[in-house]
Amino acid sequence: MLLFSCKMRKVCIATNFNSADPAYSLNRVVQDQIKMLRLGSFRPVVIVSESFEPIEEYKNAEVRKIPIVPCHNEVKKDPTFDEDVKKLTEAFEKHLKDIDVVLTHDFVYQPSALKHNIACRKVAKKYENIRWLHWIHSATPPYTLANLRPFFKDEYINLVKEPFPNSFYIAFNDLMKETIPENFGVHISNVKVVPHPIDVPRFFGFDEILEKLVREKKVLFADAICTYPVRLDRGKQVEYVIKTMAKLKDFDMEVRVIIVDFHSTGGDKVVYRDELKRLAADWGLTPMEITFTSEFDEKWRVRVPWETVAKLQMISNVYVHPSVSETYSLTTQEAGVAGAVLVLNQDFPPMRNIYGPNAIYRKFSSNWDVLADNRFAYKEGTRTETRYASEEAYHLETAGMIAYHLRNDFVSAMQIKLRKERNLEAVFNRYLKPLLFV
Repeated sequence: MLLFSCKMRKVCIATNFNSADPAYSLNRVVQDQIKMLRLGSFRPVVIVSESFEPIEEYKNAEVRKIPIVPCHNEVKKDPTFDEDVKKLTEAFEKHLKDIDVVLTHDFVYQPSALKHNIACRKVAKKYENIRWLHWIHSATPPYTLANLRPFFKDEYINLVKEPFPNSFYIAFNDLMKETIPENFGVHISNVKVVPHPIDVPRFFGFDEILEKLVREKKVLFADAICTYPVRLDRGKQVEYVIKTMAKLKDFDMEVRVIIVDFHSTGGDKVVYRDELKRLAADWGLTPMEITFTSEFDEKWRVRVPWETVAKLQMISNVYVHPSVSETYSLTTQEAGVAGAVLVLNQDFPPMRNIYGPNAIYRKFSSNWDVLADNRFAYKEGTRTETRYASEEAYHLETAGMIAYHLRNDFVSAMQIKLRKERNLEAVFNRYLKPLLFV
């Protein structure tokens, strides 16, 4: 476990942004960094140019502004160069005097940030206590760039090759890490890897309550996520969802079960929910691992919007549907189109007829009479009742089938990896936070 100083560090993200252009990828990177820092209990400062109009994502930061100066995509010394550097130096000195760590984006490399680069180097020499973290977004070596744009070349190369004081240079993968020392004249020990995160809730357009659920229950860190939208009628057999998902833990998989229990606020539905909660505990699911949406937020007590359910299915990768009687099952279709591994009721013949062979079929009993010669019939009062020699062993076998698909299908395995390892909290805690306290 990493232990950090009790004193909270003040962190600044320094940019030369003139606007929050959503098409500009660096804007999204900075927005993710603001949110990462906020989730880590920091309130970052963000430096932008005077014309910048903050959008919603920047409201979680303190915005400080620097003068707009002429910038160029070629390396050259324009007529106002020295004056511009002086203005920027004064502005950075003012804005960084209370800062412990500064994150920059291509300041040490891009010709368009040359004036900002020189100004920040001056400030770094004055404020020796500041730690600088420089994100290197461009792959082109500075030498190549200088040869393509041969203006002010010698001074530019000398500047780039002079290590920035008290700095780490940030690469996004281990191979990139190997190229930075040569390009920027720094020791490899001063190059750190911080992969770009993805704000999963924002990417999928989660609303406030859904994002709260995902973060409070640490859903993004699960290997197997099952969302089951269901009115709590006993024929929906939610107990089999619980038992199957609980046995996935025997395969060293972190699980989350989200029961979207709409229209289930009275009568036997309440009794059934209480029974299911006790069953979940008996089978080893913790309150972190299972959620009934009706109990998570008052706005979800009766129903959850269909759009919200759809977004839950987008991050889910398992769908168990043990219902004893259906005419079609829209929820199964929705989970399937969202890419979940489907576990359907073998004892209910319409499931195979509707959804075909690309699912796991398991015996969960049904209101259809499946005959010995595999013919079937539906007649009021008849039922196929499956009995297990060992119920635990049967559900363990089902869980093993699910685990196999999740781990061996390229799409499923990649989804799990990126969701768990590249979400905002994961990248912040593993990669960025340690660098804030060096």
